[in-house]
Amino acid sequence: EGGKDQQQSASEALTNCILSQYRFCAGGVGLGAAYAIKYSKGPMPMAMAGVAGTVGDLIYGYYEACKIEADRYERETGRRRM
Repeated sequence: EGGKDQQQSASEALTNCILSQYRFCAGGVGLGAAYAIKYSKGPMPMAMAGVAGTVGDLIYGYYEACKIEADRYERETGRRRM
């Protein structure tokens, strides 16, 4: 049972670290809003840039910003990154 608690804590640590990444999303929303205002395109560019930034945050978080947490999670679960 102790191993299961450690596995959950490794998973929770990785989840919390990845979800704390926001730079690309915020940048995408800001750039998308500027583009939408300048070219009168409505909210769609802002939304699309925000989604693209969120995907970037998830990838950057897993492979760079949260590398220690990801390595710990992989060791404890036996899973590997692609």
